[in-house]
Amino acid sequence: MISDKTEKDKWLAEHYVPFEQGCRERFFLAAANFLFSNYSDSLAKGYYFEFGSHKGRTMQYAWRHTRHNFAFTYVGFDSFEGLPELDAIDRMADWQKGSFAMSEDNFVAAVVAAGIPRDRLVTVRGFYDKTLTPALAARFLPRKASIIYIDCDLYKSTVPVLNFIPSLLQPGTLIALDDWNCYLADPGRGQRRAWAEFCAVRPEFHFEPFYSTHMMTSFVFTGFVDQHA
Repeated sequence: MISDKTEKDKWLAEHYVPFEQGCRERFFLAAANFLFSNYSDSLAKGYYFEFGSHKGRTMQYAWRHTRHNFAFTYVGFDSFEGLPELDAIDRMADWQKGSFAMSEDNFVAAVVAAGIPRDRLVTVRGFYDKTLTPALAARFLPRKASIIYIDCDLYKSTVPVLNFIPSLLQPGTLIALDDWNCYLADPGRGQRRAWAEFCAVRPEFHFEPFYSTHMMTSFVFTGFVDQHA
């Protein structure tokens, strides 16, 4: 007998959660291998951008598997109030305004306790349609992103993220979309729709598939189409 645990709780703790988190962690191992194999100073000294940070676990995986070979600055973008008001296109049975909330102070405490130096950690608080401005993007330049991890669940939230990142891409930037197969993988909803629209209005950007799991997918930005003509 397992004290105070149902069989479901036991299965969740022993199998489901480790599998789910392991899928994310393997992405960062793959990313570390790719970036090290294609080493450049600009990639090694770039940014890790994370959009949607919740409990800080994904940020900790990023740190664990990139700290040895790269001098990233780790940037967490989050409302720190949970999900915004959900539009009709983004409604899911278990999601509501405020879901996945974690305070900024608690997030910082969790990832600093995991080893990220405070002077290499930046947080940007607020909903993306307000905070992700051209002026903010300019503040990060001239350095560029090495890894961009988008875990903000909603079409409504993913669109401003994708509109924010173009000036911060460099050849080799990895872009992960954590919620690719939400909404039963419907291409007209969620991150799939946001990505398709992003690519449609920027045909000069070239991406190649990188690493995928049952729920997420990722791409490599290889540069501009005219460079391959």
